[in-house]
Amino acid sequence: MEFDIESNISFIEDKINALGQITDQEKPYTRIVFSKEFYDGRSWLNDEFKSLGLSISTDEAGNLVGLLKTNKKTEKLVIMGSHIDTVPSGGRFDGVAGVVSALCVMNHIINNNINLPFDLAVYDYLGEELNDWGTSCIGSRGIGGVLNQEILSRKNTSGLVLSEEIDKIGGNTKLLNNPLPITKNILACLELHIEQGKILEDRKIDIGVVRSIPSISRFSVTVKGQAGHSGTILMNQRSDALVTASEIISFVNKSAIKLSQKSNQHFVATIGKINVHPNSAAIIPGLVEMTIDLRATSKNSRKEFLNILEKKIAFLNDTSSCNINIKDIAFAPFVEMNKDLIQLFKNSASSLGLSNNIMDSGAGHDTAQLSRVAPAGMIFIPCKDGLSHCPEEYAEASDISKGTAVLWKMVEKLAFQNINKT
Repeated sequence: MEFDIESNISFIEDKINALGQITDQEKPYTRIVFSKEFYDGRSWLNDEFKSLGLSISTDEAGNLVGLLKTNKKTEKLVIMGSHIDTVPSGGRFDGVAGVVSALCVMNHIINNNINLPFDLAVYDYLGEELNDWGTSCIGSRGIGGVLNQEILSRKNTSGLVLSEEIDKIGGNTKLLNNPLPITKNILACLELHIEQGKILEDRKIDIGVVRSIPSISRFSVTVKGQAGHSGTILMNQRSDALVTASEIISFVNKSAIKLSQKSNQHFVATIGKINVHPNSAAIIPGLVEMTIDLRATSKNSRKEFLNILEKKIAFLNDTSSCNINIKDIAFAPFVEMNKDLIQLFKNSASSLGLSNNIMDSGAGHDTAQLSRVAPAGMIFIPCKDGLSHCPEEYAEASDISKGTAVLWKMVEKLAFQNINKT
């Protein structure tokens, strides 16, 4: 049964708009993991699963799962989905488009009484966005068995322990030492996501088939100077931490530009979080704390950047009156998507008459974590002006429906392959 792109647009619009109403009303669109709004979002999704007649559960890592059981004698499984949590003042489509598209595929299957030779599940992966515990992709990391004790025992700024929050939502962190047993039965992990960039929009391409997800590194940088009166301490007598920090910020930006042009591969570096102390108009800044976010598809570019950054910080420690310290706080390695699924996604899009190209992701996704333990692949659909992680984030429901048609075609092709193998 073919998926009708036009007739499913209203289904997609209705679901995205409904979930968009579940937000911190003072800061739309905000649904931080473990917040009241997040729990309300999970309740909404639970009702959606129930209306489709799916079996509903929460796995050991706190992921919410809606399962359609096959009538065949098999434990094989295909999973679709993304996440419903957001960054503060984020958008309505990041993650949500992937969950809603999976719901739409499931609705299509159930309404047309389609029998699959494997179980099919919709996942809301817990806490994909970077959060107050300093980790992202909580649920998918849990599936892959990489939520170690150090991460699980972390406390957020309110003193809440991550493991306790996962258990409270229905998980069981005592069983997260290894990949979850279900990973042995997964045939494919599929995810649709907005691009969060402008390549598809600018080139007027319907579908981006993701080839790889970059390594993501985060470093904390502390610059210690000396606070003092801004009116009495002369310019040549100051240890202004913010001035020295600004040199690092400028250096990071310029170096990243050069390396991205040199390597012709995806390479970006950002200082997006900065705290200045004591942060007063009449006081020379005595302390600056900031975070470097580094993403690269090339190991050589990453290594070269870190080498020149180390030399720059050593130089500033020798020549400035401030003390600078850099610390590695997080790392997720570069991963490639499953090559068979990449080709199957391309074939699926082409068979529907949708333009497509193979591309690299600049952002991290749950699929990166899942790819370590199971065949995984994902597609991008265009988003307006490439904007994401902001209220202006927008994707046309028609574009999401095109991506959903590809997602359904993938399930159909996987079903055909599975039947032939058996």
